[in-house]
Amino acid sequence: MKRIFTLMLALMMVLALSVTAFAEEKYTITINNPEPGHTYEAYQIFAGDLETANGKTVLTNITWGSGVTTQGQAALGDAAAKAESLTTEEDARAFAKAVAPYLTNPSVSTAGDGTYTIANLDSGYYLVKDKDNTLTNADDFYTAYLMKVVGNVTAAPKGDKPTLNKQIKHNENGEWGVVGDNQIGDTVEFRTITKVPNTSGYTKYDYIIHDTMSAGLTSNVKTSADITIKVNDATVLPAEYYTVTANGNSFSVQVDILKAIQDGKLAHDNELYTYYSGVLNADAKVYDEGKQDNVAYLEWSNNVYNQQPETGNSAEKKVYVWTFKMGINKVNANGDPLTGAKFALSKSGTLQVADMNCTAEGVPTVTTGLIGMVKLSEGQYRVAVDGDTNVVYVVDAGTPVIQGLDDIDYYLYETKAPAGHNLLSEPVHFKISADYNEDGSNYTSVTVTVGEDAASNTLSTNVVNRSGVTLPETGGVGTTIFYVLGGLLVVGAGVVLITRKRMGKSEN
Repeated sequence: MKRIFTLMLALMMVLALSVTAFAEEKYTITINNPEPGHTYEAYQIFAGDLETANGKTVLTNITWGSGVTTQGQAALGDAAAKAESLTTEEDARAFAKAVAPYLTNPSVSTAGDGTYTIANLDSGYYLVKDKDNTLTNADDFYTAYLMKVVGNVTAAPKGDKPTLNKQIKHNENGEWGVVGDNQIGDTVEFRTITKVPNTSGYTKYDYIIHDTMSAGLTSNVKTSADITIKVNDATVLPAEYYTVTANGNSFSVQVDILKAIQDGKLAHDNELYTYYSGVLNADAKVYDEGKQDNVAYLEWSNNVYNQQPETGNSAEKKVYVWTFKMGINKVNANGDPLTGAKFALSKSGTLQVADMNCTAEGVPTVTTGLIGMVKLSEGQYRVAVDGDTNVVYVVDAGTPVIQGLDDIDYYLYETKAPAGHNLLSEPVHFKISADYNEDGSNYTSVTVTVGEDAASNTLSTNVVNRSGVTLPETGGVGTTIFYVLGGLLVVGAGVVLITRKRMGKSEN
């Protein structure tokens, strides 16, 4: 008996050397997150004794923690067995989702400068998450994860926030950016660029691109056939993986991310390029009155633990479309205003007025290559769009203004000259140029260059007609001069004839 007691005592001493029990201490979780507006909660899922065994800190004698309701404890089974089953991150994520409906008694964070702290915690395993319904429509995600608290812990939020970028295609150089300029009636191309998030743990995932065009633009998107989605701007995503819902000038594209991933069409961190277009319409504002914008944002699931759909919205991204106007001042050589002339507008500088087959009033009957316009009021014209009635192809001389022009080369052809003046033999060439601020929301300069003249920030030009040559009237001094010249020519002819006769006689 004494020998057995001695062996037991020795065994106890060995165990005492290899296992150190921790005195009851309190611990702190620090979450590094610069995003404001969060309220973190920590729920003790597993409790137990914190000990050191063979150089490792472990939790022994595991029981359900104070953060799990009695209903949850009954539903989830034995705490120690459940804890031992969590061997992978996927296991932990699935368990966190299962325990989420049974959480109680949270410890709540306090906010600091870029950090959040949850203090006065007992040792154990904790589920840390954002408080429900605190990030409604925010450009952020709810975080949730299990962690072992065996001392003070520092962590970062776990989650994946999708992003959206918005671009417009510049019609002159084909580059994508934040600003474009167009002629009224032009088709304007847009695209969004979004990233595929990590969807692990989700059984449903909302991924919806929302787009709205301002009144000066008309959306061309009505069905799924009106958009194209390219994975990494290369492979086209089949239309079966997305649904388009249109409402007037707004539309949404809902992508079935989970199905596309399951079918191998998408993967985490792939980029989706969504292409579509609109038309710059008759309501477009010219540059000194405003611009047209196209705004988009991404709606996405942001709470893996909520069984009901819960989404956040990315920040809105805007791109801008600008259009311009040009004034025409018809004057004579002295700069005095002239009326009675007519002008046609074109993007081509190689047309011939003779080919336009103009009427006596200078109205072209052949309009190939000419820009149609609508007369808004006296001296005010707008570039025509499909569906316009009363389209004209000439503007009347004076001081007309043409609205809805692009920053490209234009040519004015005179189809009828003012009375007593010569028709222009060459078209008047002008080009509008514009520069914008970094985000395209405002212009920094708008100028026009006419012919070889220097650029001007006044978007108008003087078109000069010169008087024709005035022929003398019958009976006037000029006529007498012609008579005199005619008489001299007759006399001269007689002298030549007589001289030739005399020379012939002398030779004989």
